[in-house]
Amino acid sequence: MKNAVVYSSVTGNTRKLADAICDKVGAQYCGKPCDEALEAENVFVGFWATRNSCGEDIKGFIEKLSGKKVFIFGTAGYNNTKEYFDEILNSVKVVVPDSNTIVGAYMCQGKVSDTMKAKIKDMKPEIFEGIKEKLAEGEIHPDENDINGLLAEIERVNL
Repeated sequence: MKNAVVYSSVTGNTRKLADAICDKVGAQYCGKPCDEALEAENVFVGFWATRNSCGEDIKGFIEKLSGKKVFIFGTAGYNNTKEYFDEILNSVKVVVPDSNTIVGAYMCQGKVSDTMKAKIKDMKPEIFEGIKEKLAEGEIHPDENDINGLLAEIERVNL
């Protein structure tokens, strides 16, 4: 198997990116983490940001990778800045075993679930007030520009 796209998505943001990658690279596997995907030469690993990293399901999958070309992609609900995205991507990159080659990475904003917004508002109203505009901005992401940016990055790394 040449290409596998593995992802975790709660609100559909990361899945939207994964679907675009699957179409672009003609992935033989596109879905949740599974051992079948470990057979691919090129593995695209997608996640939704939680605690400035990826979730345990994706970490567990990444730790099993060996001798692969890895492209990491993700979505985060707020703070739509390159610095913030780089911080998250770097925290995921350190999980990738040294036997693999990280060929690229991409991250963009995505919408935050209503459940999570309510949780933030209830538990930390002062933080919610400071980020509510960014959360509202996230409602339209990932948009066409985000997907085009992702696909351009994939073309750049030539996978």
